[in-house]
Amino acid sequence: MYVDDSPPRLVALGRVYEGSTSVHNVPLGNDQVKVGVEEVLEADARIPVPTQEVQLVGQALNTFLAWSTHLVKPFLE
Repeated sequence: MYVDDSPPRLVALGRVYEGSTSVHNVPLGNDQVKVGVEEVLEADARIPVPTQEVQLVGQALNTFLAWSTHLVKPFLE
């Protein structure tokens, strides 16, 4: 998962939940996907779709969030 920067920065690794339409009963926007953050790479980076509880990547570990679609890219080891 990336954040908008020039160029975009990789800040977290996780899973995309294809087919999901909401996160914590909040509908996803047309340009959003549901993700689960499994590894934090930049704890102080601001997430693209903040909530009242989570504004920084470091707060998102093991949490489901909405993330901007254009900032989610496959990561191959």
